[in-house]
Amino acid sequence: MSESLLQKFEFVRGKLSDWADLVEPVHSVTDKNRWGYRDKTTLSARFDGVEWQLGMWRRDEFIPIPYCPIHSSRLNGVLNAIRQAIPKSQSFALAYVVVSGAQVVLVIKSKQKPNVNWLNCQLVKELESFGVEGLWYHLNPSTGRRIFEKSGWHLIWGKPRSVDYNGLIYGPAAFQQLIPELYNQSLDLAEQFLQPSNRVAVVDLYCGTGNSMLRWVRQGASVIGVELGGEAVECARINVPDATVLRGACRHRVPQVRDWVNEKRMEGKSIVLYVNPPRTGLEVEVLDWIIAEGKPDRIAYLSCSPGTLSKNISYLAQNGYDVVRCIPFDFFPQTHHVETLVLLQKC
Repeated sequence: MSESLLQKFEFVRGKLSDWADLVEPVHSVTDKNRWGYRDKTTLSARFDGVEWQLGMWRRDEFIPIPYCPIHSSRLNGVLNAIRQAIPKSQSFALAYVVVSGAQVVLVIKSKQKPNVNWLNCQLVKELESFGVEGLWYHLNPSTGRRIFEKSGWHLIWGKPRSVDYNGLIYGPAAFQQLIPELYNQSLDLAEQFLQPSNRVAVVDLYCGTGNSMLRWVRQGASVIGVELGGEAVECARINVPDATVLRGACRHRVPQVRDWVNEKRMEGKSIVLYVNPPRTGLEVEVLDWIIAEGKPDRIAYLSCSPGTLSKNISYLAQNGYDVVRCIPFDFFPQTHHVETLVLLQKC
């Protein structure tokens, strides 16, 4: 554990070399909690002529991953139950198995919906014993790097929504952080820095199902969120009804965000920004809006890619912002991945 955390610490320091002295020790969980923590996964499926295997492709090699030690015992149980129950035939065009908490999706590389004769009472009881609440077919004949499409969803058993560790509703395609303890620590630090209140308006970009937005609203802040995924937007609007939630790429929603921010400034509220983008980082249009018009007083940026994070905060630092803290989080123990929360203040 100590070697892994040191490696991640040095990796972040190297990527954020201009702020190396500000990089804090990596926040992690106890040693025993670094195994069996993963309760969601996306695995490729391959039929070898005898049985189904679940794993990952590395170049042209398929690597089965049975009973992965970083998966929770519950998750491994779900995967094994599905693998044993589905039809043992290549004609069952299974491409991926996606488990997101209590929701399970079988991604079928076909336009034709397979029958569900294999879904018997014994399997249902087994899935229920593992806490599964919804089982889906997702028909996507072109599935590949893009696993899900908007259409093609079929609930074949159970209910379409579940409740996460913070009490928020989510669906089968929703993104969830893996270790609630660490994720909530990062939100605690962001909240302390952003100081949401009834005198503050928070712009929350890449807002997901609303975990962060709910924090700001509970402190009395006005909140607008932007999220690309349709399912996440639907859940966010239920989870945080007092927030304004826009669907679309953040760069496409800059005009609406601009109008909202201008309105809140007219009401005398200060503007702060929380962002949790994908690995590609902040879009150019978003960065340009921040610098030229948005000009939030404080920014909390949770990043899953120190490389794109470095580029983004370099741009912000050259245009009126000081980096205050850099706090790495070990959201993915036993892997090389590390996430970093950077707090920035307007000069």
